[in-house]
This record gives sequence, structure tokens and C-alpha cells, in this order.
Amino acid sequence: MRQTFRQNKAVALITAAILGTLILPSAPAKAEMDAERGKTLFAERGCVICHSVNNVGSDVATSLDASNMNIAREPFEFFARMWRGAPQMLALQQADLGYQIDFSGQDISDIFAFVQSREIQEGFTEQDLPDHIKEIIDNGPSTAID
Repeated sequence: MRQTFRQNKAVALITAAILGTLILPSAPAKAEMDAERGKTLFAERGCVICHSVNNVGSDVATSLDASNMNIAREPFEFFARMWRGAPQMLALQQADLGYQIDFSGQDISDIFAFVQSREIQEGFTEQDLPDHIKEIIDNGPSTAID
């Protein structure tokens, strides 16, 4: 049975990959995670309206203190948990902020770095919160979804 060019190419690619001799075009660099930027985003975008860190924020949703997080420290599990709560999070964002928070992949990576960093979290205080976010927390964030 004669192999096609496509089959030969596939075999060659697999063999080269196994042998470590495959040279692929360079992939784009992975985004670096920035916990300091994540801290700023956590406060400014309003994550803190529902979640607390370092006793700052609300207890409407799970505390995201690095010291007591019992979820996997693997980013995909963290994001999967966020995704499972997305309908409730979106409804609460609309109720409390009047709009849906928009995050880029870099934003979420940086927030993940923040929730994993005890050192950066220890410096998180109410002074990091914008006034409009403090006001929402002080008035009591939404807890029920209609």
C-alpha cells in the first residue's frame, strides 16, 4: 500500500517531534503574569465587590486569599471555576456596576497571578479601592439574582 504525501509528512513530523529535531516557526511569546497589575485590576474592575482578599472586599462570593485558597493552583482550573459561575457573576456585575466587566486574556492572567501571590495580597488595602467601588461595598453589593 502506497502512502500519500500527507501521510509521509505526518509520519515525518511525528518522528521529528519524538526525536526532538523538529524546528517549528517560533510561537508568540507567552504573556507574563503581573500580580501587581492583577491587584489593580481586582480593585478597579470590581472583583472585590463580591470577593475578598486580605479582609478587603465582600463575602458575597468565595474569598480569594492566597493563604486559604483550596482550589488548584493551576490556572485552567481557576478559570474553569470562574466559567461555571459566569451567569451569576454577569448578573451581579450588571446589578452592581450597571455593565459587564470586560477582561482580556492578559487581564485574567494578571488577576490569577494576584490571587496566587501572598506577598502582593498582604499589601492590598481599602486604599487600593476606587471610591465608586467602596461605595458599592459600603451600600451592600447585590446578593440575589432576579
